[in-house]
Amino acid sequence: MANNQGKQDVAEWIIEEWTAKLATSIETMTELRPGITVGVRIPTDAPEAPRDALWYSIPLTLATDAAIFIGATGETWRQIGKSALVAAGIPDSSETDDRATYLEILTQATSGAVQSLAERLERSIICLPAKEVTFAELTAAAGFVPVDIFIPEPPTPRIYLAWSHALGVQLSAANAPVHTDHGPAEAAKHPALEKSRTLDLLMEVELPVSVSFGRADLPLRDVLKLNSGSIVELNRTISDPVEIIVNNCVIARGEVVVVEGNYGVRIQQVVSREERLRTLK
Repeated sequence: MANNQGKQDVAEWIIEEWTAKLATSIETMTELRPGITVGVRIPTDAPEAPRDALWYSIPLTLATDAAIFIGATGETWRQIGKSALVAAGIPDSSETDDRATYLEILTQATSGAVQSLAERLERSIICLPAKEVTFAELTAAAGFVPVDIFIPEPPTPRIYLAWSHALGVQLSAANAPVHTDHGPAEAAKHPALEKSRTLDLLMEVELPVSVSFGRADLPLRDVLKLNSGSIVELNRTISDPVEIIVNNCVIARGEVVVVEGNYGVRIQQVVSREERLRTLK
């Protein structure tokens, strides 16, 4: 009895976390927060199981065979992808664009849920790239949960969520509380959840990013002497890392690389919060 209760709690936790992040991902892409309704789980061998859906498997580094599966019919993924592109000012999108945008929404939702999972298990977990799979390949799935998404454009799209047995086992073994509620009634009891939603709305804010190779202090008379061909010696050697600056704040250091003919920076160190605060003074 206790084992069944544990499995139920694990299922509820996965569903609540993923659907909450899905709603946030769609809101970020469309600027409208959708309603989410979760249906009754469908066994993998049930006649109504979504065999003809487009299925993606998103593996996790948590354990071997740990993965989240998401399926949707062509009508659904086209509708969701197109809604996001229309909101971005691209009304005449291709089917390829619709599908890529839909996958981006799924990836964002799963990444957010995995961050919560990593906090719960107190370990680093990474989402690996999503891969398309067939229904027959979903032998590790523990049933499918229909998720209806209420967005302005009818009809109501439905996504099917599933996860592997290996993921369920890892969650069952965790000691942290499982149940969370992302509904508005619980927001007052958990201010951190409401704060998180507020921060989600800021994710699309653009910030200036620059790279500093070094600095130098020169007397005004030397500055006035600068002309084409002049050399200014900086306070860094060629082997020293460069600084990555966001909104006038140093957030990381790294090495300069070339990517397809363009300069880039490979991050080697993310500075501490205390050091970031010092750079703002």
